[in-house]
Amino acid sequence: MGKLGRCAGAVWSGFRNRYLSFVLRLAVGVTFVVSGAGKLPEGGAFVVQVEGFDLLPQALARFYGTALPWVELVVGALLLLGLLSRFAAGIGLLTALSFVIANSVILYRGLNLECGCFGDLAVLHTRDALIIDVVLMLMAFQVLVHRGEFLSLDALIFRRKPS
Repeated sequence: MGKLGRCAGAVWSGFRNRYLSFVLRLAVGVTFVVSGAGKLPEGGAFVVQVEGFDLLPQALARFYGTALPWVELVVGALLLLGLLSRFAAGIGLLTALSFVIANSVILYRGLNLECGCFGDLAVLHTRDALIIDVVLMLMAFQVLVHRGEFLSLDALIFRRKPS
């Protein structure tokens, strides 16, 4: 148990590293900004794609498809600025969780569709998107746990010493 405890402690210590948190906060932020910006120009086509997945009732799918690019842009911008980092990471985590669930259901149905994750900027199939979404979820969780205050507006505005 001693080796396991030391190993877990080392992993947790690395997980709480402020430089890692900074890099992951930027990575999640850039991913969300690029993803949201890639979906905005096609607007209605993305909404039709979300409705076509047949995972949500039509009205909810239309709302989700319309709101998602804006949510991604806001969450990404907040993470890049380090403003309301924990809130943004929490919303990002929930958003990525919704992607994981959707892609898992699509794969369970035996389909391997193009996900539209980045709009026309990149074409990903469901399997690839699922891997990216799980990694994105883990990165957002790390930022949420660590607070991502290193080189952030949160630390400057709220006068917290970065940990």
